[in-house]
Amino acid sequence: MEEQKPLVTVIVVTVNNLTLLRNCLNSLTAQDYTPLEIIVVDNGSEEDIQGMLSREFPDIQKIRLDRNYGFAGGNNRGIEKAHGKYIALINNDAVATPFWISSMVSTAESDDKIGAVASIIIDGNKPGILDSFGVGITLDGMSRQAMRGMPVPDIKQPEEVLLFSGCACLLRKEALREVGFFDEDFFAYCEDTDLGLRLRWAGWKIVIAPNAYVHHFYSMTIGKFSLQKIFFVERNHLWVAIKNLPWFLLFILPLITAWRYLVQGYLIFKGKSELKKFTESTSLLSLMLIYLRSYLSMALRIPEMFKKRWSFRSQRRVSSADMLRLLLKYRLSMTELLGGY
Repeated sequence: MEEQKPLVTVIVVTVNNLTLLRNCLNSLTAQDYTPLEIIVVDNGSEEDIQGMLSREFPDIQKIRLDRNYGFAGGNNRGIEKAHGKYIALINNDAVATPFWISSMVSTAESDDKIGAVASIIIDGNKPGILDSFGVGITLDGMSRQAMRGMPVPDIKQPEEVLLFSGCACLLRKEALREVGFFDEDFFAYCEDTDLGLRLRWAGWKIVIAPNAYVHHFYSMTIGKFSLQKIFFVERNHLWVAIKNLPWFLLFILPLITAWRYLVQGYLIFKGKSELKKFTESTSLLSLMLIYLRSYLSMALRIPEMFKKRWSFRSQRRVSSADMLRLLLKYRLSMTELLGGY
């Protein structure tokens, strides 16, 4: 008798964007894997998401929230309702290939120490070009999709990566029970980095699965660059640092961040940064104010973030020295982070 495969719960969080959501769900219903449970979390959409789901995808479970709880809160509501051994997450602006889930499950089942499986995420507007091959991090806690803009690799075996991208991944529910779900204080951006680092501290492996391809139409929901996105990223990456970086890195964090700003300014001046066009259409005063607001918002919650760091200490199975070595191994340079390849 064939061994029964584990149930996978797929969670899609959406805010409006009916067409994007429809494309995503069509790719999920075409998966070559069963058993599958699909949950759509409607983060307070104004569009008739519920009606579209009832008409076109009647077998998909629906969770309607009264307002937008962000990526973190929306996915957490879905995880709370999930019955699967594994939780697959996919953005509403992403389309999965038919063997996406089966590839990730096969990888996860090969080693019970794997807490998360990353996807090979392809830029939906540039076929053959990577959007993400896992996620890397700089030493001030700022993260970015690893190998973004490079040709899509053809890997035959699972490869270790530092972190997964929440755009498309598979999470072991047992691991989530141990380290907790997404931190809802983040709302959006960097919450996957925070969760991934907690998994790493707890001793779980994170790998990328061969053939787990997803096409991502990047940041269609909030915009590739926006003042709102800059606010979340600048604020949240510092919370990531406070909660997760070894103490040594926290002591030198202001110096590393100052260096990042210098490199960023140089790359913008030279026209080599992805931010160049955005800075040309946005006033310097607006940028300064959004950075100031992000730092004020971050500072107000510093005591709470240190409290979270302290409360997680009993879950740590990895020494600070080993975590530092891991971060150094997968460290992104500032030019890689800022798109100046």
